[in-house]
Amino acid sequence: MSDQPFELLLQAALSLDVDKKLLWVVDENITADEIIRMSTVRTQLNAITNRFDIYQQLINRDIDSRLSDFDFSNYSANSFDAVLYRVSKEKPVVHYVINSSAILLKANGQLLLSGYKNEGIKTYVDKASKYLGEAIDKQKGSNSALLVAINYLGEAQKKLDDKNYTTLIELDYEDASFVSKPGVYGWNKIDKGSAFLVDQLPQILDTLPSVPKTVADIGCGFGFLSVMTNALINAEFIATDNNVASVGLCKKNFEKNNIEGEVILDDCAESIQKKADLVVCNPPFHQGFAIEGELTQRFLQAAKRLLKPQGVAVFVVNSFIPLERKAQGIFDQVVELKNNRSFKVLLLK
Repeated sequence: MSDQPFELLLQAALSLDVDKKLLWVVDENITADEIIRMSTVRTQLNAITNRFDIYQQLINRDIDSRLSDFDFSNYSANSFDAVLYRVSKEKPVVHYVINSSAILLKANGQLLLSGYKNEGIKTYVDKASKYLGEAIDKQKGSNSALLVAINYLGEAQKKLDDKNYTTLIELDYEDASFVSKPGVYGWNKIDKGSAFLVDQLPQILDTLPSVPKTVADIGCGFGFLSVMTNALINAEFIATDNNVASVGLCKKNFEKNNIEGEVILDDCAESIQKKADLVVCNPPFHQGFAIEGELTQRFLQAAKRLLKPQGVAVFVVNSFIPLERKAQGIFDQVVELKNNRSFKVLLLK
């Protein structure tokens, strides 16, 4: 099913003069087909994304692209005629992009902002209009999709609250300490599902024939599962994530907690060849705003590929996710170890 806010964004981009210089801010809520279609825009299209898989798809379509935690500092100030942005799931990210557009846009340049009503698009448009200048065009799509062109008058007003997007914060859990920041999932708290998995780890480790020597953490986020597993066993860790900000934070938390291993930016562990005795994983079941069943399937397949023949994988998911059914045919054994009605922990062999 097509994403209506993207459709509006694409049509707006196609309507701009061919000599206009555009910056497309691309978050996770997009498909490969949509990237292909946006590549047909006959303007000076640049793109920036924080997702490794999306970056690969962008450069494969010969779109001038940069991969970073939305670091706009490498672009010249006031150099774009338009910034195109289909709003992200996390509010601090949206506010940060709107704030940054005042630096990126030329005077009388436009921020093209799109999204659904239930994603807060009307509120974002109102805030962006007050910050940058004025809303000059509005396009409506189906299912309450909205795109608004906001004209930058050359002087921004009070910034939106982006939770100090570039600044690190400290998080503590039991005896461990972490750094985090906006731009990663659950950035300002310890994820309850991950904590539930960690509670089961001592019992799980006791049942294994030997202590795992190598642990893989797929979809590592800022490294919570790796750090907490490291507190229980002396092992080498391989952590991987698709999000640039997550990988950067996980590396810092490996250093902070003296963890031996490496952190790899990758699309669902595709490039990793090293095998593990234990895989720990709290897989995302959302891609952008949509529930994405295929994503969970990919995480299961990645875990199977990374495991040694006698290795085990430990997954935690929301209780309503049918992980047992998805794991059938991938793993020989699927055992539910614990279910607190919010989350369940499963052992896969």
